[in-house]
Order: sequence, then structure tokens, then C-alpha cells
Amino acid sequence: ARWIPRAIDMFCNLNDTFHIAMLMEEEEAYKVSSRSEDEDVKAQRDQVLSHVSKDIQERHMRNYSKILLGAPYLHTLAHGNLKQQAELHAILAEMQAIMGQVRSDDTSHLKNCIAQYAAPDPSDKGLEPPIYADNKSRALLGVNHPQLAAMLCPIKHAKAYHEDPTKVQAELQNGVIKIHSAVWPAFIYEGSPPGKDFDPDNVQEGFLKGYYLKRVFRHIFTSPSSAL
Repeated sequence: ARWIPRAIDMFCNLNDTFHIAMLMEEEEAYKVSSRSEDEDVKAQRDQVLSHVSKDIQERHMRNYSKILLGAPYLHTLAHGNLKQQAELHAILAEMQAIMGQVRSDDTSHLKNCIAQYAAPDPSDKGLEPPIYADNKSRALLGVNHPQLAAMLCPIKHAKAYHEDPTKVQAELQNGVIKIHSAVWPAFIYEGSPPGKDFDPDNVQEGFLKGYYLKRVFRHIFTSPSSAL
């Protein structure tokens, strides 16, 4: 359970994953079988899957397969009798709680190091203006901080940010430039400042190689002392 949010899917919902993936398994099994299927059961399954996009279905199946690879016993429970299925739900609930705790532990341990990791060369110079771990104010966090705004800026606007940081930061603050889950932030890419060498014609170049990602990865998977 501790490995799932770190290596499979940070926001995996186990109940949804098992429910959708098992319906997909059932659907596929009937496609390749000569057995007839109860029409009411099929209609109910089709109705559930019709409300889940193909991308999300694939994500659930991918997560499901990886989880079962590490814990094959869960597959036995999932396809077992009512007592075994009840045991599965209890196990999944416990695993979900552990996954939430892992995310909380990782983020809380990182909190005091974020400002240091965000600076391109913290041994030479930190963020300017500085951010302190015990500071309760959010006035200089996120897009309100010039260097953090550059890191959070959608990668397609990174070049414009470096050319005119004041103008683009204001556009980030007032929502002219949208920050949402469908766009990659500059800190995902390598370069100092992040995204400096981004090539719109080759978006894979430097992807997931940003110095900030590497430091956070080492902090979590090896040790905080190895992060820098």
C-alpha cells in the first residue's frame, strides 16, 4: 500500500480501480467466450462503464494490473465468494488509509525543504525574497513569488516569462494564463531557470528532468541528505 502512491498512482482510489477494472475484465471475458450473458447484468455493466472515459478506464486497468502483480492474493479475493469479497473490501479500505498517510508523511517531511530545493543553486543563493518554513503567511507563495511563479508557469509560456517576468507573473496572478492539470509546469523540464531550453517542436526533450523533481525524488526515495 505504501508503494502505490509513490510508484503506481499518487491519487489511486482502490475501490474505483477494482470496481471498474473487474467490470472491464468481465466484459472482455464475455467477448471471447461462447457463453451467453444475462442481459440485465450486461446493461448494468455498460451503464457504469459508459460514465467512465476510455482514458480513465485504461488508467484503472493499468493500476489494477500493477497492484495485482505485487499482491496476487487480492485477485483471488476479488473473484471469490461473498466472504472473500468482504475481506477484499476491508483490505482495500485499510490500504487506502495507509496510502493517504504516505502522501501526508511525504508532503509534511518536504515542507521544510521546499524553499531550498526550489532554488537553482541553494549552496550559492536561496530564493529571493526568501521563504521560511515557519512563515504562516501565503502572501509570497505560489505565483506571488517571482521564482516560484517561473517554476509553476505553464511550459509553453516559460520563454515569455523569462523575457518579461513582471508581465507574465501578473497574467498568472489574474488568471489570464491558466494553470490547470492539463498543462505541464516549467519545473517539470530541465534547465536553470526551469524550462529555459524547452523546445516546442520536441516536447519530450528535457521532460521530467527538472532539478526540482530530481531533488524531491531523492528526498523521498533515498534520503533528505542525498537530495542536493
